[in-house]
Amino acid sequence: MKEQTLSHTLKNTQEMLAKHHRDGEAFAQMMKDTYASRFNDEFWDVWAKYIEPVLSENPTVLDLGTGPGMFLKVLMERYPNGRALGVECAEYMIDAVEDLPKNAQILTADLHDPHLGLENNSVDAAVASVVLHEMNQPVRALQEVHRCLKPGGRFYIMDWVRTPLSQYLDAATDGMAVFDPTTSVEKLDDMFIHFIEHNRFSVDDLEFLLKKTGYKVIEKSLLKNGSHARLIAEKR
Repeated sequence: MKEQTLSHTLKNTQEMLAKHHRDGEAFAQMMKDTYASRFNDEFWDVWAKYIEPVLSENPTVLDLGTGPGMFLKVLMERYPNGRALGVECAEYMIDAVEDLPKNAQILTADLHDPHLGLENNSVDAAVASVVLHEMNQPVRALQEVHRCLKPGGRFYIMDWVRTPLSQYLDAATDGMAVFDPTTSVEKLDDMFIHFIEHNRFSVDDLEFLLKKTGYKVIEKSLLKNGSHARLIAEKR
């Protein structure tokens, strides 16, 4: 019965992601093309300040919603004797993964109810880049990461957060198309559906969820005129 329930949950999540990403193959390619803009110099500066100090000599790092696995490759370049684990369930993302190095691995799991098969207290750090906003609820994922993290291990989160519509449209690439009379109703519907999805949690909501699942938030910043947030949480 448990296996059937998990399978049903996974199918629902895969369908939800496919709808959210529209064209899965194109979205996977977009994730590759835009990798450097997400994991940029600012990301690595924050990594050096908050994550690097807690890593062991040969660290294990967990990447939630790893997509085509670009981050895993960079981790293995930085820590060639470490271990990079990506969690993904969208088949089109997994299909887009190319030539992972040794000690890098994709774990197929549904973040709504993940069972990663990792030992307790075995992970140095975890990352979730623009992942949590896609989830109906992130509680089980936060709890599973907490279980896997070593005491004092840290969780680096970057994501869309709730903002007023005017602010969201300023941050959206095609935001002003909302008021163009030639914009189709279908495109308008799609843009507002994404507004709802990207506004699922506020930065305070994320902090609340982290605290309730056993973390101490040690860094919380709004980015991109308030449409995104960065949080660093430590396992208590």
